[in-house]
Amino acid sequence: MRRRAEDSRLTYNKMASDYDTSREGRYTRFHIGELSRTVVLQDGDAVLDVACGNGTLLRELSKRAKIRVNGIDIAENMVLAAKARCHSGVFAAAPCCPLPYGDESMDVITVCCAFHHFDCPQEFAEECRRVLRKSGAVYVAEPNFGAVLRFLANTLWFPFSKSGDVRVYGGRELRRFFCRAGFQTVQVYRRGTGLFLKAGGQE
Repeated sequence: MRRRAEDSRLTYNKMASDYDTSREGRYTRFHIGELSRTVVLQDGDAVLDVACGNGTLLRELSKRAKIRVNGIDIAENMVLAAKARCHSGVFAAAPCCPLPYGDESMDVITVCCAFHHFDCPQEFAEECRRVLRKSGAVYVAEPNFGAVLRFLANTLWFPFSKSGDVRVYGGRELRRFFCRAGFQTVQVYRRGTGLFLKAGGQE
């Protein structure tokens, strides 16, 4: 396992039992709320949450439609917490690349406050395209850092982070990954502390 991925696994295994009340857990509530409100769902959709954590986002999405719940996370303890929260879901402890799912097997993919942990962002975007059905969409929520804060994080903080942080992206960078992967419609917007992307319309 790559070093940053192993750092993420160790960090979130330790954090799993009290994640909701941790500083990071409190920070991500806004992002979870925005995704819960904006992800387009239909009854019967197969939904995959990548870096699903303790299953909070999937639980909230399940309140809006009768979805087929799937989640993966690199941290085994987070997967156990997600299983306890979403009893009918199918969960796996696995990295984000490659995604352990068949071609065109999902209708929706979500990633909440985890993309900056991925050390294979372009490969991940391409994996989303492979796993999504033609009518499907991927939704990404990330921290909304301004240019100066991104520069400081990426040069002075993340290189020395022991939590698995790799790089935080601006909107144009985030959009570029998914455009290059073959998504025809890529929308990016900022709201509050969040940077949000929706990509669909695969070639």
